[in-house]
Amino acid sequence: MKTMTTHDMENSVAVAPGKAMQILWYFHGESEVEPACNMPGHYEAGMVKKLSLWLI
Repeated sequence: MKTMTTHDMENSVAVAPGKAMQILWYFHGESEVEPACNMPGHYEAGMVKKLSLWLI
């Protein structure tokens, strides 16, 4: 298997193919967010999702 490039940032995780991980984000005042893969070429390939948030 190819070695996966990783980015050590506090708000992201590198996940191997076929595996899962969790990340916890807190949003303050934003109503829309766009989580996306930050690996080269992945955002452009569609690994992104726009989310609308409701404050409760």
